[in-house]
Amino acid sequence: MNKEWEKFAKIAPNLMVPPPAFKELSGEFVSYVRKKEMTCRFSVEPRFSNPMGVLQGGFLAAAFDNTFGPLCYLAAGKPTTTLELSVSYIRMIKENQRITVNARVVARGNQHIYLEGEAFDEEGKLLAKSTTQVLILRMPGA
Repeated sequence: MNKEWEKFAKIAPNLMVPPPAFKELSGEFVSYVRKKEMTCRFSVEPRFSNPMGVLQGGFLAAAFDNTFGPLCYLAAGKPTTTLELSVSYIRMIKENQRITVNARVVARGNQHIYLEGEAFDEEGKLLAKSTTQVLILRMPGA
């Protein structure tokens, strides 16, 4: 576990950090701007490809979700759950490369957080855009 995940684990001691889905996608934490932005990288492995050797869209959605999720937790200071996730696919993503997902908080209310993000290939080309809305969960005793 790298230093950034160690910090996250201290903030959220009851959570599996990094989460199993993040590990499955060979995720790597890149950067974090407190309560505003997060960047992660993910491997495009052949096992996540469709028959054309291109990343299946659901795995790209999972990469967005695996970046939005930790950012939401840190922005809210408590667990959240996804209400809606939308992905607009722009370019095909070929196997055996790393993609970078940048996510940022657009707005935060008492109950919801709105985020947007982009995915880029190793050459910096835009691959997809995503938006999400999450519900901040009320915790007993909080």
